[in-house]
Amino acid sequence: MDVTSHGRSSVPDAPQILAPKDPAQAQALEAERVSRQDRLPGFDQQTVANAHVLVIGAGGLGCPVVQALAAAGVGSIALIDHDVIELSNLQRQPLFGLADCGRAKAEVAAHRAREIAPALTVTVYRRYLEASWILDLFSDENPAVIVDCTDTFATKYLIADAAEITGIPLVWGSVLRYQGSVSVFRTGSAHLRDLFPTIPETLESCAEAGVLGATTAVIGSLMATETLKFLAGLPTLEGRLLTYEALSGTFQNFALSPDPERAPVTDLSAYELPKILLDVREQGERETQVKYPDSLHLPLSAATEDAVRAMLKPLAGERVGVFCKSGARAAKFMKDWDAVAGEYNITLIGI
Repeated sequence: MDVTSHGRSSVPDAPQILAPKDPAQAQALEAERVSRQDRLPGFDQQTVANAHVLVIGAGGLGCPVVQALAAAGVGSIALIDHDVIELSNLQRQPLFGLADCGRAKAEVAAHRAREIAPALTVTVYRRYLEASWILDLFSDENPAVIVDCTDTFATKYLIADAAEITGIPLVWGSVLRYQGSVSVFRTGSAHLRDLFPTIPETLESCAEAGVLGATTAVIGSLMATETLKFLAGLPTLEGRLLTYEALSGTFQNFALSPDPERAPVTDLSAYELPKILLDVREQGERETQVKYPDSLHLPLSAATEDAVRAMLKPLAGERVGVFCKSGARAAKFMKDWDAVAGEYNITLIGI
C-alpha cells in the first residue's frame, strides 16, 4: 500500500493517507466482498462505497466501528486518535494484539482496516483533538457523517458542539461498566446538550469504574449500524436514545426532542484554553506523550497541600486549566484543591 503525506495548512501535523496501489484491482475484489450486503432491500451500497466518514477515537468504541465500516465497504475514512496501544486496551480493542503495544492506535487500526478492505482509503491523524482546529478539520474533511468514539465527556461536548455549528450529522455513543447508549444528532433534531445540558460532574471514567469489553463491542457495532443506515438512506436513531444494559440483557428506546429554550451553539469560545495549564499525569506519561509542552506539572500522586500551595501561590488571580489523560484525575485534583485555589483567587478549569 502507498503511504503518502498530505499537508493542510489549517490542520496541524500533516496526516498520513493510506490508499490502494492499484485502485482498479481493489475495486474488482470489492464487488464480491460486499455482495451479501449489496443484496439487502433498500440498502444503497454504491452510496456507502462513495462515502467519506470521520471517526474520532480508535479505542474501545473506535475499533468495532472502524472494523465494521471497513468490512461494509465504506470508501474513505478519516481516523483521529493521539493515543498509543497499552496492554490494558487489549481487553476491549480487538484490532490490536500484544505485539502492537506502544504503537499508535490510529495507525494500527488503519492498517488493519485496509487488510479487511483493500479498496479503502484511510487518512490518519495522530493528534489531540482541540477546539483550536476542530472546525478546520471538519471543513477540510467534509465528511458525510462524524462518528464520536471518544471516551471523555469533555471531548464529546466539543465534537457535538462543532457538529452543530457545521451542520454535519453525528453518530454518538457512550459506554461505562455494563451499560451503553447510542444516538444520532442532526441539525433540527435533538442535540447532546438537549440530553445533557452540561457535562455530568459525577461521571466516572472507564479507568476508574471499569468496562466490560463485550459491551463496547455491542455499542460500537450499534454505532456502526447507525452510520451505515444513515449512509444508505435508511431510518436511523435520530431523535431517539437507545440504551443497552448487559447484566439484564435489555435495550430501551427513549424519544428525544430539542429543548425550545436552548440557544444553538454558534461558536467554540467556551473552549478557549487558559494561558496557564497544569498537567496532573505521572512523570512517565508526560514523557511518553507531550500534550502541552509549556504546561506546569504536578502529578496527582504528589499533590500534597504544601506542594499545591507552593505551585498555586505565584499564580494568584489566574485561570488554570487542569488536564490528565481521561479527565478523571483532573476532576479529582480540582475537587480536592478547589478551596485552596480559591484562597488565591484562582479558578481551576478542567480541559
